[in-house]
Amino acid sequence: MSDHPTPTALTLAEGLHDDEIHVWSMRYERAGGRAPLRRLLAVYLDLRAEDVTLVDTVHGRPELHGAHRGRLRFNWSHSADRALVAIARSVQPGIDLEHRPRRADRNVLALAQRFFAPVEADALGALPADERAAAFLRLWTVKEAVLKAQGRGLAYGLHRVVVDLGGSATARVHLDADSVAAWQVRELTLDPDWVAALAWRGPSMAVRWCGQAR
Repeated sequence: MSDHPTPTALTLAEGLHDDEIHVWSMRYERAGGRAPLRRLLAVYLDLRAEDVTLVDTVHGRPELHGAHRGRLRFNWSHSADRALVAIARSVQPGIDLEHRPRRADRNVLALAQRFFAPVEADALGALPADERAAAFLRLWTVKEAVLKAQGRGLAYGLHRVVVDLGGSATARVHLDADSVAAWQVRELTLDPDWVAALAWRGPSMAVRWCGQAR
């Protein structure tokens, strides 16, 4: 993704259309909490950041509160010093971001056998050992993106979202009591240290990379 200045009403003048999802990258500092997210949403809402109020759903997904509730549907994910934000109008996006170096020392096969569906654990086990970590993170980010779009937490069960990775950026999901065709998944291409995925339930949407927000 290319860097851009802090977003302004001018840079977003063409607007967010009903058939697209905007994806932003931003720096993340734990001490700043959700302040960067509120600043970005404020641009879309033409408000001051301090006038953007967020509340959590029962599973922790932030949503707009008060008079602006429902004007935007969004989700964000952060890992290490980076965050991604997905913003839409007509669908609820879920997005997940993972930093490869932070996960490099994990026994991913053991984690998959414990938390993933058996077919996924078997697929990981069939891969060469040096390819498992990358495949595990692809599975994980797609699963989390779907769960976040659903508004569910990890306690719902990672094994209940079964992912068929296929080729690059072509992941398909199978969910309990839901149509596969109802879900859209995009694996997002970042630099090699990062893995990310975007998911939503609904029709195909144009995913627009908007650059770096500050």
